Amino acid sequence: MRPVFHWLVRNKIRAACLSVGWAAFIFAGCLLPGKDVPSLTIFQYDKLVHFGIFAVLAFLCVAVYKHPGTVKNSLKVLLICTAYGYAVELLQGSGLVEGRSCDLYDALADSIGALIGILVFHLFRKLCAEK
Repeated sequence: MRPVFHWLVRNKIRAACLSVGWAAFIFAGCLLPGKDVPSLTIFQYDKLVHFGIFAVLAFLCVAVYKHPGTVKNSLKVLLICTAYGYAVELLQGSGLVEGRSCDLYDALADSIGALIGILVFHLFRKLCAEK
């Protein structure tokens, strides 16, 4: 795991491309028409999906920064990911996508996932520190 983490942190352009690609994947998936989305109502599985995809997004976004360990950069990523999650939910509720609605609990799951993704990044940073 250490080599993958170091590769991600050292290759800022690739990390940025992965971040943008993942954000596009989220955008496309969240704006599919409701009839094309499988029903995931068991134990609010949908919230876990939102949590997970935004944890990955935040993890990738923190890696893009030259100094990913700063609180300022982590807060920027948290705010960006939170705003992105809310924006996607508002688009779902705008009527542009058939069969989708705005769910603020999904946006909350996005925000919590982003926070956990940032914390996991910092945990990996400590565990994978070069000696």
